Amino acid sequence: MSDQQENWAEKKEVAGGFYGIKLMLFFYRLGGKKLFTLVLYPVMTVYYLMAREQRRNSKRYLSLVNKRRTELGLKKLRLNSFMHFIAFADMMLDKLNAWQGKLELHKDVEYIDDSFNEFYKDKVPGKIIICSHLGDIEALNAIFTKNKDEHYVINSIVFNKHVQNFNRMIKALAPDVDLNLISTDTMGADTAILLRDKLDHNEIVVIAGDRVPQTSHEHNRVVKAKFLGEDAYFPQGCFVLSSVLKAPTILVFALKNNKTNMVDIVCKNIGIVKLDRKNREASLQAYVDNYAKVLEEICLEYPYQWFNFYDFFKAK
Repeated sequence: MSDQQENWAEKKEVAGGFYGIKLMLFFYRLGGKKLFTLVLYPVMTVYYLMAREQRRNSKRYLSLVNKRRTELGLKKLRLNSFMHFIAFADMMLDKLNAWQGKLELHKDVEYIDDSFNEFYKDKVPGKIIICSHLGDIEALNAIFTKNKDEHYVINSIVFNKHVQNFNRMIKALAPDVDLNLISTDTMGADTAILLRDKLDHNEIVVIAGDRVPQTSHEHNRVVKAKFLGEDAYFPQGCFVLSSVLKAPTILVFALKNNKTNMVDIVCKNIGIVKLDRKNREASLQAYVDNYAKVLEEICLEYPYQWFNFYDFFKAK
């Protein structure tokens, strides 16, 4: 797929999602969660019928989930792409509550398993979080910015081409929210110095690990790995960043638990990324393979919560 085609597809995905979100938020502000829930299905039905490419990509992703579950001897799930879209709309309401500071630790958000220890076991200033489009990463605000015992400033790295769309979407969700966005095209020396300063001040740097660069000069900055039994491309920048900055790095996922109606925080501490100078590509491959494996494991358990609606398996 060409750069122009990919960028067009991504812009279409963002634009469609943005206007769908604005419409749903209009109903939420008009009549609260009751009205939001009442109109959710008819509104999303119209959007689902119009979003042909997103619908096709969703169906392929969900079919791969069940194919992989079968290969691993797991029970096949009854999945359909419409419910995938419904989960996306429902997640946007959770995002709204997160940005408005309405989510509380232990009430709405909770660490599960050994995730608390995984996050706090590094006793050094600052951390890098590698997140994904799996779940509702904004729920971290309830833990890291609203926690009286330990307050963190969160800095999100966003590539310049996405900043305008991202800001527009967040302003639709919460007009008064104060974001710490670091916009960049490449991870140069200036960016590294800025991030090092933030880490030294015990701040958090967040970067997504499941969206590849879209510009042609960055094609060599991706790593191919197996994901859901298919070849997929992942960015290497987040792991290179950890290696350069020598900062503790944690894979973090925030997943809606439909049984408890809470957001479960899952943390996998991978320490400071160390890339072998003589075998740099092999070192990067190992880290990306591990990330893809963790991402796959969670997708198999929470299939409706992976919100990449573009053709992930062709994007390079």
